[in-house]
Amino acid sequence: MKTLISLTSAVLLSLPVQGAGADIQFASEVQSVQPGVPFTIGLHVVPQKNYHTYWKYPGIVGLPTSIEWKLPKGFHAGEISWPTPEIVDMSGHPAHGYRRELLLLVVITPPKKIPTSTIKISGDLAWMACHRECHPGFATRSIELPVNHTSRPTYDRRWVTAIRKEREALPQKSSLWKVSVESSADANPVILRVSPSTGASKNPGQIYFFSEDGQITSEPAQKVHRQDDGSYLITGTRSDFSPKGRTTVSGTLVASQGWAEGTRLHAFRVNPSYPSK
Repeated sequence: MKTLISLTSAVLLSLPVQGAGADIQFASEVQSVQPGVPFTIGLHVVPQKNYHTYWKYPGIVGLPTSIEWKLPKGFHAGEISWPTPEIVDMSGHPAHGYRRELLLLVVITPPKKIPTSTIKISGDLAWMACHRECHPGFATRSIELPVNHTSRPTYDRRWVTAIRKEREALPQKSSLWKVSVESSADANPVILRVSPSTGASKNPGQIYFFSEDGQITSEPAQKVHRQDDGSYLITGTRSDFSPKGRTTVSGTLVASQGWAEGTRLHAFRVNPSYPSK
């Protein structure tokens, strides 16, 4: 099915954009930059009432939040670390996104030598926020930070705890469940098997696989069937825009009642390989 929507101290130098379905600004975990020491900038995304924004692969509708960095010479920005998404609805069509306020974290690595007393980090943001209708948003954000030549970091009390909590909640790998691909590369449908190991929950609840690279579309709905051996088969429809020739299926597995017995494990990341020919 074709994509329905193809549109797609620290001193803040610009205010959040209003009226575009979401407000976004920069949040820095540090008040000053140490040469050669990586630090985290968060894109603080606050959707307006009843609106949602989108994950890195939105599914059949929507566009992910993105940023084109404008950094001082020698600085490097990593990729966005994406929190666990949820199913969101746009006019009856399921997609992958967020209804909540969140921080999209990016690690910035400065050079070992910084010749100036302050640095300015800027970026051109683009996002889409949807409710009954969709609003594409565009804004330039900038943040200016002094350079700290001491050996001790200076953290921003406004953001350091929130950034830490968002970082700790990011989906990680887990050995509690073994995940394999039961279908061949480029085949439709895509079939995953999720098998329990010691310590796995006997009743994980509703299961969903968020396809990270767009191999599996968000509509039609995935089918999940429990097998006699306690494993689950997840069957998803390959997207019309699925990348070709992939050797693995990357994504995040979510369970409504958790994957672990006795502890909280709502989601974990996987990257199983297609079977050898």
